[in-house]
Amino acid sequence: MPRILRLAAIVAPTILLSGCGGGAALQPDRSIFSLDSNYQRYGYTIPIEETFDRTVTMFKEAGYKLDVIDRATGQISGRRGATGDKGASTDKDLKFYALVMPRDGGSELGLKIVQVIKGGALGGAATELIVSDPGMYQYAFRRVENVGTPQPAQALSSKAPAPTEMRASGELPPS
Repeated sequence: MPRILRLAAIVAPTILLSGCGGGAALQPDRSIFSLDSNYQRYGYTIPIEETFDRTVTMFKEAGYKLDVIDRATGQISGRRGATGDKGASTDKDLKFYALVMPRDGGSELGLKIVQVIKGGALGGAATELIVSDPGMYQYAFRRVENVGTPQPAQALSSKAPAPTEMRASGELPPS
C-alpha cells in the first residue's frame, strides 16, 4: 500500500502542473486588428494590392516571421526576436500589426508596432508596449514606398570640392 500512496503523491502534482503549461495558439487573435488610435496611418497613391505586397516584402526583408498574411482582408502581422549581435541575449521582441485599406483611389497602411518584453526565467507573463515614436513609423512607411525601387548610388560630383579645399573659416568654397 505505501507504494501506491507514494506513486499517487508523485503523479497527482505532475498532473496538476501539466495543466499549467499551455500550448501556442494556432491562430492569433483577430481582434488585435481592430483599427484604433494606436495605429499610425499613411496614404499611398498606389493600389491596395501593391501596397499589400510591398508591406509583406518590407517586413520579410527586415527579418520578421509573418504569421498572418490575409490578402482578402488586408491584414498582416508578424514577429521578430532578438536583434543585434549573434551572441547577444535579450528579453525583447518586436511584433507588428498592419492593415491595408482602400483610400481615395489609392491605399492606406495602418501600422502598429509593439515591443514585447518577456517575463521571468520561468516564462512569466510578457509585457507589451505600443511603440509611439513617429520617426520609426515614418521610416517604415518610407521603406514600404521604396520597396522595389533601386536606390541611386552616391556618386561623387566633379564640382564637389575636395576636403583639403576648405577655407580657414571652416566653410566650403562656393561651387
